[in-house]
Amino acid sequence: MYIICYGKSQKAVATGSKLINEIGGRHVTGTELMTGSFVISENETDCAIVMILPLEAAVRSMVETISEKTRDLPVIAVSPEGRFAAVIRRGSNMYEKGTDNVYSAVVKALGPFCFSGFEGKEEITDDLGNLIAKYNMKVNNAETLERVNRMIRAGERVDVYTDLPVVFADPVIDPMIYSLHSYPYDMRDDFIRQYKAARDGKNGPSVFITCTYLGAGNDENNLILVPSILSLGIEIKVKTDPAYCRPAIRKSLINHLLDPDAVAVVAASYTARDSEIVKGIAEELGAEVVSYAAEKIAKAQVPMEMTFSPERKNDSATALAFLAGSEGLIVIRRATSAKGLVFSVALRKDNIILPE
Repeated sequence: MYIICYGKSQKAVATGSKLINEIGGRHVTGTELMTGSFVISENETDCAIVMILPLEAAVRSMVETISEKTRDLPVIAVSPEGRFAAVIRRGSNMYEKGTDNVYSAVVKALGPFCFSGFEGKEEITDDLGNLIAKYNMKVNNAETLERVNRMIRAGERVDVYTDLPVVFADPVIDPMIYSLHSYPYDMRDDFIRQYKAARDGKNGPSVFITCTYLGAGNDENNLILVPSILSLGIEIKVKTDPAYCRPAIRKSLINHLLDPDAVAVVAASYTARDSEIVKGIAEELGAEVVSYAAEKIAKAQVPMEMTFSPERKNDSATALAFLAGSEGLIVIRRATSAKGLVFSVALRKDNIILPE
């Protein structure tokens, strides 16, 4: 039995060395991976190329560098950390029989934490439970959530659509389960059209991770997850009826296509934090109140190019949203009403990690 390991990173070399020590073989670290000369005897049928790369990179490299010398060899992808192994091309002709033997040896050498099939994958990647808890996500339908989680635990592919910055925790495993469709914030209209098509169609369920308001109807087919990652900056300019502010702020957010459930914090100045207006709005949105000193608000360097309505002067509402949102993207700037309600909204700078 003989393997040819390819991988350049420190983790990949360490994993390859472990496999070579237990199975036999050698490293290839240059660009000649699939085109170089290999020391393989004519009678050696238990032979394979082991590409110690993220799955997508292994598949791409296999397709781009194949040669007549390596066309018949089986190819096995192994994650750099050794947590995953999969046959991505079975050997042909004399090598076909040896494919399973080499694969079994690789999985055995990697140990019990190596994931090699889709019969049960709870041990290698989470369902959506931890993700929802970490980002305090609101769930539109509990039954749909359980249905999606059963699909994930069974290893079925799940379509995830988002207009937020979402990244994978493990680029080797997760793309095999989660098909991520990402829409930049300036393509939110396309994202909404995609949701309407999914809502009206019969395929599913799909998962939508968003702060965009997608409507009040109960979608029993698709799962909508709304993370609490918006900060709302409040500036009190005149005496306003607190009873007016509570429903007005919710309506205004929806008018700007923002889901009120996505607001995590309401930010105000120290002098205003205990006002009935600020506390009432925070209670209405289920958010916490944070406050900042007047000096810090005045010195906040709000990036004007990130606003919908750029202004030369600074304003407290935008500065407060910017500070409370970890200096993230300003998505509403100085929304006002005739009754003196002034606020801005920022999207927190951090990525959402899928799954978590």
